[in-house]
Amino acid sequence: MPTLGGSSPAENLALLLALTFLHTRYPDSWAALFEQDPPDFGARGAKWLIERIAAAADEASRQCGAHSDVIGVLRGLTPNSVSEVRRTMTQCAAFAPADVQRIVDSYETALSPEAFFTPRAVATLMATALRDSPVESVYDPYVRGGELLTAAVDTAGKSARLRLHGATPKAQALSIAGLNLLARGENVNLRGPFDQAGPEPRTSGTFVLANPPFNIESWPDRDSDADWHPFPAPPARSTFRWLLHCVERLGENGRAAIIMPNSAAASGNRREREIRRCLVALSVVEAVIALPPGLFADTDAATSLWFLRRPRSSDQPILFVDAANRGTYPHGQPILDDGAAADIGRAWQLFLADRDAGQPHRGVPGLSVAVAKEDIQPEHHSLNPAEYLPSQGWQPSTQGDDRRAKLQLPYLRSFDRRRAADIASAALSKPPRGGTVRIGSVCEVKAGYSYSRLPAKKRSSEPGIPIVLPRHLRHGRIVVDEPSTAPPAVAAALHQYQLRAGDILCVRTGALTPPALIGPNETGWLASTNLLRIRVLDPDAIDPYYLYAYLRSSAGTERMKTLARSTAASYVTAENIAGLVIPFPPPDQLRSLAEALRTLDQEVTAAQDLAIEVTKARDAAADLLFARGTQ
Repeated sequence: MPTLGGSSPAENLALLLALTFLHTRYPDSWAALFEQDPPDFGARGAKWLIERIAAAADEASRQCGAHSDVIGVLRGLTPNSVSEVRRTMTQCAAFAPADVQRIVDSYETALSPEAFFTPRAVATLMATALRDSPVESVYDPYVRGGELLTAAVDTAGKSARLRLHGATPKAQALSIAGLNLLARGENVNLRGPFDQAGPEPRTSGTFVLANPPFNIESWPDRDSDADWHPFPAPPARSTFRWLLHCVERLGENGRAAIIMPNSAAASGNRREREIRRCLVALSVVEAVIALPPGLFADTDAATSLWFLRRPRSSDQPILFVDAANRGTYPHGQPILDDGAAADIGRAWQLFLADRDAGQPHRGVPGLSVAVAKEDIQPEHHSLNPAEYLPSQGWQPSTQGDDRRAKLQLPYLRSFDRRRAADIASAALSKPPRGGTVRIGSVCEVKAGYSYSRLPAKKRSSEPGIPIVLPRHLRHGRIVVDEPSTAPPAVAAALHQYQLRAGDILCVRTGALTPPALIGPNETGWLASTNLLRIRVLDPDAIDPYYLYAYLRSSAGTERMKTLARSTAASYVTAENIAGLVIPFPPPDQLRSLAEALRTLDQEVTAAQDLAIEVTKARDAAADLLFARGTQ
């Protein structure tokens, strides 16, 4: 492809697209450029000619509905001579709209990492959201290279005459996306980072296609928490801000297709969990498709594709598709090939056909399953396909003793957890980026109540508020059969020692037991003497699970042992823990690391649960055998 010396790949790409746009759609403006008489033929004259090209493209783009400055990147071009610019113009005279994709492809790998485009197979898959409904307009709230809007046009067909509009906070994306679509013969209305006008009015046919950034300060903000109604306000860095923005932009008959991190499907964040509950209750989620990991250049996080509608009253099921193992690696980089994309698209179309016909959907064996709303996992409202789609890689026998048949579910759950853990391990292959942080600056560290305030003789086994003792910390969890309790009146006076989900408990004296993470079931319990409670101040800034995983790791354990050895009684204080300095990567990596570590922990739990059930089945078989032998 022709290039201008001294200019960036993005600037060169924008120039080729602008010249192709003018040549194919505004031949008079194109011809006039060749009649321009620059002041000289060196760098100054070349810059003068580039400014004339930019002005012509700007005027033409506005006639095509592009209300923002889509030619901004052109102003950065620094050609060496007029002949260099005119040679590029002559070469572009041979390009047609059909050549635009080839032009974009030739530059994509040279663009900066943050400018990456959605892989074409994924963009095409997202555009299948348009197939079963009349489409009037398509909106992309975070335009990258215009590839999602292009896929929408290719899917709907030129005759559909879609209205295309979008937004972006990046000037480079505004230029490349706008010129990309204009050069293909499409009209587009894009809003840039300094555009004060709002998006186009929503119509009943507005569809939304989005591949937003993950877990950073979100652009589609609101003035107050109430603006997210009927959903809870999402955390500041949550990708759910983008998801709810997409839902808000939908027309009554529209649909959104949005790329989300897998962590969003089952995160432990309280507000995100409540958002998932509302999404299910209001029948917003139509499908969740787990994609192969590593498809996107700017993130190591595993991703999913969510199909969404506006809130409505419906008892329709949700389609879950697990394509996490459907990636191929032709050149070392994972891709979603045409065959896998076609299988996913077919599963979606079969689901829609059965739903429209009012009949149950059986799913595609090994790939998809339809799940009723009432069967969505109730504790965390998980929307992770692996939770609902039994793996076809191994099928235990259900013949013989009923006790063996009952092992099928724990075996399948363990197998699926292992598969998810294999994927999650990829995110842990790179060390944390960024700096460090002192635990006390992001957490409150508080010792449990003193023994004098609730001695053993005042504890009870009667109904009251359960008390967590050091011996209850086992395998990272709180394990207690019959907890001691505090009378309600006493517990009320000790409210500052209550626990909540996400708190971390450490033993402060004696043997250094691994820490435990408090779950929803222990919320409201009391932290007793000899325990330290660590509470993250802002769960949006640091996932409590990340801190828990660090303290449980060999690095964290050694730090705790060092602190304990510094005192005669192996005594660890709240000040000791508050002073610990831990790795603190950027928010996007911290979140993906926390979710990956959580997934590995879930694999351990599933394996332990399986071992317990297998042991019960073995003992039951032996008991039955010898009971028969003594009759």
